[in-house]
Amino acid sequence: MKKKTLLILVAGLLLCFVTTVGAESSNVVKIGSDVTIEEGTKVHNVLAIGGQVTVEGVVENNIVSLGGSVVLTRTAVVRGNVFALGGIIVRGRGAEVHGNVTEINADDISSAIANALSEEWEGWSWIFAIVSVAIFLGVLLLTVLTVFLIPKPVRLIAAAVREKPFKVTVWGLAGLVLVVPLAVLLAVSVVGIVLIPLEMAIVLCAVLIGFISVSQLVGQKLFAILKRQDQSMMRETVWGLIVLWLIGWIPYVGWMVKVCAIVLGLGGVLLTRFGTNQHI
Repeated sequence: MKKKTLLILVAGLLLCFVTTVGAESSNVVKIGSDVTIEEGTKVHNVLAIGGQVTVEGVVENNIVSLGGSVVLTRTAVVRGNVFALGGIIVRGRGAEVHGNVTEINADDISSAIANALSEEWEGWSWIFAIVSVAIFLGVLLLTVLTVFLIPKPVRLIAAAVREKPFKVTVWGLAGLVLVVPLAVLLAVSVVGIVLIPLEMAIVLCAVLIGFISVSQLVGQKLFAILKRQDQSMMRETVWGLIVLWLIGWIPYVGWMVKVCAIVLGLGGVLLTRFGTNQHI
């Protein structure tokens, strides 16, 4: 349970910025304020960061709340999944949820951070630990958004890693090896220099999506070991990411596991063309 409390910190990352898409559109997104889907209103997806989601109408797909709770009234209908990170999910009598309901929260954030950062650490160890936690929270936020917005590519990449590990390893190693030579080739021309930041951005996105896909596989294996199959993709991916992050703290072994995850994930991304080619 103490590990779960780290996740709630995501809620405060973007509280000062507000973006709203009206309830009449396909998706409703709000950052820093509450969301209300009124009775008689139908939307596709709902995403709220730092605010409560109240549903009285119909949500065709999924609801994701980061740093807030989800309230489903008696007239609410959700045909997908409901996920709350750092809040609770309240269901009124008569509320319909056709998918999975996932709730991850904790009561004492400061206690969890104090346990995560050992009192014996001093100086640079503290700085390293804080930076590591900050990076983890940033990756966690991107993971939740990626699984929420583009679940199919993540699923296809994870399937490629699971079914063809040798092939994706070759592709991943080749991709890492060719990054620098390609940048050098671009640097020899005036036009190519402008494209180097684009190359770095594409590589970073590929590594991130691949790592998220590997996390989904790790979470799937974790729940299989615990004999708790049929978990939501969001739950599998979040817990898989937590497991990889915790393994990363193991001396000597941790960094090798992360490198393997990056290579496999990048190979899966390249082999499936960013999750767009399922015929591999």
